[in-house]
Amino acid sequence: MCRLVLRKKVKFVKFSVHRNLSTLRRMIPGCEEADLETLFQRCIQHIIKLKSIVYVLKSLADSYGI
Repeated sequence: MCRLVLRKKVKFVKFSVHRNLSTLRRMIPGCEEADLETLFQRCIQHIIKLKSIVYVLKSLADSYGI
């Protein structure tokens, strides 16, 4: 009984990881067919890019008093 429950949990975790990686591939531009290492590197680059865009937009908003 315990083995069956464990197998189902492992199968669910694998499915969840696969689903999350598929979602991440769709979110990051140009990563639909990338391997995991490339996906994670581009994800980090994308996060840094987004953070810099937020910083610039906040600075513009502050300078215009918004």
